[in-house]
Amino acid sequence: MKTLSSLVFAVFSVMFLTPPPLQANSLQSISEIEQTAYVFAMQQARMRYDNPQVIVDSLDPRLRLHPCERGMEAFANRDVSSAGSQTIGVRCRGPVSWTIYVPTRIRVMQAAVVAARPLSANHVLTSEDIRTEMVDIGNLRQGIIDHSDLVLGQTLRHPIAAGTVLSNNNFRQQATIKRGEFIQLIATVGKMEVRMQGTAMADAMEGERLRVRNSSSERIVEGIVDGPGRVRVSM
Repeated sequence: MKTLSSLVFAVFSVMFLTPPPLQANSLQSISEIEQTAYVFAMQQARMRYDNPQVIVDSLDPRLRLHPCERGMEAFANRDVSSAGSQTIGVRCRGPVSWTIYVPTRIRVMQAAVVAARPLSANHVLTSEDIRTEMVDIGNLRQGIIDHSDLVLGQTLRHPIAAGTVLSNNNFRQQATIKRGEFIQLIATVGKMEVRMQGTAMADAMEGERLRVRNSSSERIVEGIVDGPGRVRVSM
């Protein structure tokens, strides 16, 4: 009798105490969740870009959630206004609370300079080497260059394949002073500043040390590049 009583109680619990399973027509609409994420992502993207596109990955159709009667709320744990892959959270406050994370991607098309053909290291760019086309900046990590005039005459640091989107990292930094250039040697003596003419013995960037031939004495001195055409020496 004890075993039979336990069985009857278990059946009673299943029939009357366990909440009935959710029916298909009483589930939260997955498309509404996706739409909530889409609207939020689009609002954020429009704060930074003129014509963004938002692509929402489809959620698993087997997802079974209680309907959100108090309204769904979208949120993000970090800045989602930038282009590229993002994750948008959608939560429900009740009557049954739940939170879903929706993968999205913000696509922004902008004009960028790309390599028109394969190019070798140390190549100096000409107009025949480049073209301008629309690219999705969300797929790029190094940034873009949006005008061809900014790259013409620049020297490549490494080989580049045709179609590569060019960025400042692709180019050698231009020397502030070039070998053979006539420059001013600036020496400070107490409160006085003495300026002399000289010739640069090598290429150098601002802040680098550079050997310079003094035009008057023909002596070679060493100083710090202080800017275009200027080398400061210690006396």
